[in-house]
Amino acid sequence: MKLRTKITLLTSLLLIGILLCVDIAVYSLFIKSATQNAGEMLLSKWEPVIEQGESMSTEAQDVLLYKSLTEDTLIRISIPGSVRTITNGADFDLNEVPVTDNRTKGTKLLQKDDERILMVYIPVETVSGDMGGFEIAEKMDDLETNLKILVTILTSTTFGAVLLCMLGGSMLSRTVVRPITSSIRTMREIERSLAFMKISYKGKNRDELYEMTETFNRMMERLEESFWNQQQFVSDASHELNTTLMIIEGYSNMLRRWGAHDKKVQEEAVKSIYEETKRMRIMTQQLLNLASSQQGGQFTPESVNLIQTCKLVIAHFSQLSTRKIILHSKEKDNVIQADHSKIKQLLIILLDNALKYSTAPVELHLTKQEEYVQFIIKDYGIGIPQGEVKHVFERFYRIDSSRHRKTGGTGLGLPIAKSIVEEHHGEIRIESHEGAGTEVIVKLPTALSIRNT
Repeated sequence: MKLRTKITLLTSLLLIGILLCVDIAVYSLFIKSATQNAGEMLLSKWEPVIEQGESMSTEAQDVLLYKSLTEDTLIRISIPGSVRTITNGADFDLNEVPVTDNRTKGTKLLQKDDERILMVYIPVETVSGDMGGFEIAEKMDDLETNLKILVTILTSTTFGAVLLCMLGGSMLSRTVVRPITSSIRTMREIERSLAFMKISYKGKNRDELYEMTETFNRMMERLEESFWNQQQFVSDASHELNTTLMIIEGYSNMLRRWGAHDKKVQEEAVKSIYEETKRMRIMTQQLLNLASSQQGGQFTPESVNLIQTCKLVIAHFSQLSTRKIILHSKEKDNVIQADHSKIKQLLIILLDNALKYSTAPVELHLTKQEEYVQFIIKDYGIGIPQGEVKHVFERFYRIDSSRHRKTGGTGLGLPIAKSIVEEHHGEIRIESHEGAGTEVIVKLPTALSIRNT
């Protein structure tokens, strides 16, 4: 069943249910009100007559009551020891109705042979001091007529309201379903053409349909961006690997032709093949690390002392290079919740970049705030052109492709660093001036609530 049909049926059924409840309530209240009014009128008519006949003899009293009767009224008089009925041709009797044993004035509506009969009870005290009562019964022909009219009116109005409700439900469903139908058409077109398309929404209200459309459009934007990034990534990775393989192939050719007779050519070719193989191995490992971090690889949060971790990384670089790395920190201990191996990898990537593109000592400033820690890696090297800073976190991005090959760079270090920082719910940014040096600023929260995803 289509959504439009469901909305129409549900709104119609809901209104029918409400109308039936209202009709029943109106019908019941009308009967109650009409019975109460008719009972008050009957009491006001017969109370004076009964009071007038209290001082008369039984025969005289019956004559008085008989003269006051109409064809649709009868009276049943009950006193201790006897019950008598007075009628003026009424076509109903009260033989099947038990004598009222309640000694208070009251009104009651009876249903007898598809007719409604109103009974009122008036208690009286006999001369001997016993309690008796008068039961006056009157057919409610007017009530029957009015009820038939009321039922006709309620039936007509209910039927008309149901028709209007179905029409309104159809219009409402058409209004609600129209943007959904448009969205379905767009989705089918996306499925057919495999193109990235957005759903147009002409409504001015920011309702649930607007939010659904807006969310879908944002999702399509992210998918399109991810798709083109993936395409670019595959292209760049293929280019990098192809370049390396071409170099290895060229030196292998040179080695095959002249290497056996020329020692110098042999050494140059072997050295170049080794360097390119090592570079390809590093790049492959970095690609795996990047894919692992972006797909939610293993993450093990623990207490990490940043001071000790920084000293450990600095000691590692001191064995590989004579360059100095100076650590600045006011705290002796700086503990955060993080993945120790990934924080260590982050520091290695950033310090390695700083050492590659500068000759002066590199500074590492570590500070701690209430909710986060910040470390700044500052070098005084060649810097980055202002227009290139925003691109340095892109995979395989080249500011100057020649200097990457000279330094052994793959263009993957900073993207991996950014992934590690984002995995820790932190922030990373770069401030640089060409020819004056570069600062990499990283903020990490001190306490983490991270799931292994």
